[in-house]
Amino acid sequence: MNRETPGRVVAVGSVNADRILRCPVLPAPGETVLVTSVDEGFGGKGANQAVAAAALGAATHLVARVGADDAGRRALAELRRRAVGTGTVGTEGAAATGQALVMVDPGGENSILVLPGANALLSAGHVADALAALRLRAGDVVLTSGEVPPPCLEAAAGAVAAVPGARWVHNAAPAGTLPAGAAGPGTLLVANAVEARQLTGDDDPAGAARALAALGGAAVVTLGGDGALVAEDGRGERVTAPPVAVVDSTGAGDVFCGALAAELARGLPLARAAATAAAAGAFAVTALGARGAVPGRADLERLLGG
Repeated sequence: MNRETPGRVVAVGSVNADRILRCPVLPAPGETVLVTSVDEGFGGKGANQAVAAAALGAATHLVARVGADDAGRRALAELRRRAVGTGTVGTEGAAATGQALVMVDPGGENSILVLPGANALLSAGHVADALAALRLRAGDVVLTSGEVPPPCLEAAAGAVAAVPGARWVHNAAPAGTLPAGAAGPGTLLVANAVEARQLTGDDDPAGAARALAALGGAAVVTLGGDGALVAEDGRGERVTAPPVAVVDSTGAGDVFCGALAAELARGLPLARAAATAAAAGAFAVTALGARGAVPGRADLERLLGG
């Protein structure tokens, strides 16, 4: 279904200042590794997802918290530069902006340490007030992740449930347990194969996708370079990802989710939205950093040879 007026994407999540270390190998316990280079950037699942949605043309807003420090000011400036609405990002004077230390090996695998900082102060009241201020409407997509405290997720779910035609997309990363309200019609659950297995106990990604879809309205299980599995209305479908040279896998799942939300906000069917998201996630691993390669539509056309 195509709408004359596309919906908006509202990401609820974290904002981090990233420090990215290129390592010959990821350190084992007790091991010292000399890094080959250090870069700085920005991340946080909510912020990354919002940037990815905005890059594909969605009107995008972020609900989050940053510190009253230089990192927070720079993070907000970067979000605005990338066309993300920051009017619902609050500033905390009592905490620093979240920080992430990202270690990346030559094959693009990573290990990440996160100091939540101001992200941990996001409350259900903040989320409810922000979504009320944005006046959710039919076609809007609210995108959350497992990084957000459960009361915040419940506030987001409640706000979406009160607006016919709005949609809640929950990225169950990290997995943990599903939030209250996720097991209901109209919810789209997104998880990678490991998270899907943890949530359902099913080692088969296709079976896990069906089990997650049975909890909510639909599910997408991402498979990295192998694309994704889509389960909806008792049916399953596989979408593929284009082959790419992997530089850094950091943030690829966030780009997938942001692109998925942007396409759903345009009114695309889930399988078509997931196919675009798989291509966006593949593009995301071709450069260093969580936002080193966030694709616009022209980038995806070139990647897909269109």
